[in-house]
Amino acid sequence: MKTNNSLFNPKPGTKEYKRFIIAQNAYRQEIFLSFFGIYGQSPGPTLLLNAAVHGNEVVGVEVIRKLVEKIDPCTLKGNILGIPIVNPLGFNFGDRWDPFDRQDMNRVFPGDEKGTLTERIAYFFFKNIVPKADFIIDLHSAEFPDEMIPHVRLRNNCPPDKGHWKFINSCGIDVIWQGPAIPGMLQVEAAKLEIKCLTLEIGAAGLINSNNVKVGLTACENVMKIMGMIKGTAKIPNRQILLKSNEEWIRSPNGGIFKPDIHLGQMVRKGQKIGDIMDPTSFNSENIFSPLDGIVTGITHQSIIRSGTRLFMIVHFDNEQKDKHFRTINPSLPNTKIVENKLWQTIKKYLT
Repeated sequence: MKTNNSLFNPKPGTKEYKRFIIAQNAYRQEIFLSFFGIYGQSPGPTLLLNAAVHGNEVVGVEVIRKLVEKIDPCTLKGNILGIPIVNPLGFNFGDRWDPFDRQDMNRVFPGDEKGTLTERIAYFFFKNIVPKADFIIDLHSAEFPDEMIPHVRLRNNCPPDKGHWKFINSCGIDVIWQGPAIPGMLQVEAAKLEIKCLTLEIGAAGLINSNNVKVGLTACENVMKIMGMIKGTAKIPNRQILLKSNEEWIRSPNGGIFKPDIHLGQMVRKGQKIGDIMDPTSFNSENIFSPLDGIVTGITHQSIIRSGTRLFMIVHFDNEQKDKHFRTINPSLPNTKIVENKLWQTIKKYLT
């Protein structure tokens, strides 16, 4: 249980709220991080929940708010540490990052105590909060104005003997999206401290959708149930779909007003109409067709588009590759009920 620090007052069976003042803006207003601590009546692991490392990705903020409201410390085993907005600079401007520093906070961890304001906040968070956790759930959304299917973003090569894969499986998310480990990412830097960090990508930046909030809540609660922190049985898919992050977006050939005909998680055929672009000067429409068979894993929420704007991401599946490249079997986990992966069921129907 990692909570021994002068910043915290871990009294079993209680909740606390604090502001950690880090710096000042030009008008000498305080720049601070809001902190919520839920300290269980019984011993157990310490789970850090954080969101809005990218300031406009607010689905995770609502997920943490609901969990702070819901979790009873008297029945909790272990501790929950919550930082709902890690990047108050970006959040204040409704943007991914601070418009002055123009730094992606998820590329500057562990930060710099004497660096830019973005680097100083990252340093405070990484030095004072992160080491107190046994596990981290880092909540994100797709980059504005896009949305992708909910997935675990995996940025490390996780050796199975370290238990990281079990942590990934325990959230119950249908899809794992594997990409390169980039220095400065929270997940990558936390691994150097031997802290397991789960990055969840849910919803779209700047939007709060109740269905996406439910996905985030369920994932966090699944993890806590499997860890034995809260009572209940986690519903875990019998397999997770493993994708690669180098899939390319279908981009607009022309400018205009974009109107999609398909939705996330839908299977499409090559040549199928997937949307149209209206010419706002003549009201003529140009149909957009899928260049391949596959599943819609990304879509834009931007209606006003230019040539080259990202419209859709469609990932191809076929019977020869499906077992080798696109799924991983879950290990046996405690406090779980195994269910069918709904997205995989959709893919199987398409392949048969």
